Amino acid sequence: MRSIATWGSEIMETIELVVAGTCDETPRVRSFVLRRLDGSSLPSFEAGAHVDVTLTGDDGQALQRSYSLCGDPDARDSWRLGVLRESAGRGGSIAVHNTWLPGTHVRVSAPKNHFPLAASSLPAGAQHVLIAGGIGITPLMAMVHALRKSGEEWALHYCARSRDDAAFVGELEHLAGQRLHLHLDGGNPARGLDVRALISAAPPGSHVYVCGPRGLNEAVIASAASAGWAREHIHHEFFSTAPLAVGDRAFTVRLQASGRCVAVAADESVLDALLREDLEPLYDCKRGECGLCAVPVVSGEVDHRDYVLSDADRTSGRQMCICVSRVRSGDLILDL
Repeated sequence: MRSIATWGSEIMETIELVVAGTCDETPRVRSFVLRRLDGSSLPSFEAGAHVDVTLTGDDGQALQRSYSLCGDPDARDSWRLGVLRESAGRGGSIAVHNTWLPGTHVRVSAPKNHFPLAASSLPAGAQHVLIAGGIGITPLMAMVHALRKSGEEWALHYCARSRDDAAFVGELEHLAGQRLHLHLDGGNPARGLDVRALISAAPPGSHVYVCGPRGLNEAVIASAASAGWAREHIHHEFFSTAPLAVGDRAFTVRLQASGRCVAVAADESVLDALLREDLEPLYDCKRGECGLCAVPVVSGEVDHRDYVLSDADRTSGRQMCICVSRVRSGDLILDL
């Protein structure tokens, strides 16, 4: 069954599914198998894809969360999600863990993918280097399934505190064999994966894919960039919005089309300020990764914090991703 739901400015087609089964993968990670109510086939998806899930928080307010599809992309009978219960989070994972029991009907979007595998084949000798940290293993699970069938070279580096904290580790040992490299640091990152050494040792033409805590993602991105990797060979997905930076301040955004002015607080994004004022900009990830919220800049010096705009776009200062980027000084005029 399909229906239409509205979220912010986005009209989202949702699919009604049923929780067909659950499994505690670790003390805090639970997987959920979802099927159609009538047992018919689900839409196909590409490795790295996620779905948006509509939930109800403890206060009765609607929540939207995104969870990666962590099963075999070629399996059309069911989808699987892996959800980390975050007691100090924003309530989404707790709602999933508390209410998604077998037999529960849930609504999810069609699959979206901001974290795909490289579109073209790699040159001889190059490989796909997959790096996961904690629950960041979920989108890489689907990549493992896809790469097993591709015939290309790949390796998976899985970082966790301990084996007991490594969700799906038994399944990955079966799927990946010697291509799986576990990095168990016992809670001390200094004992974990040497990101710089791994990137330096990768064969020319390789692609790296990282999903995990912000520190791990940033380390991989920075190491690959400093090693001279092309931006299109560095793939990443963040599970959280960008943190505020020291010195962030309030400013005003003027919308050129209407002349309307919107105050942006020091602790909110331009996007959130516009949504607060019942405006309807396009957006999706809210992490500066998809580029959907990029808008033309008429005036203002932009502090770019996204991961999607090109160097030329940033240098020109004529475009910005309003979900994460801010103004360096003064105020901002947008072509909205």
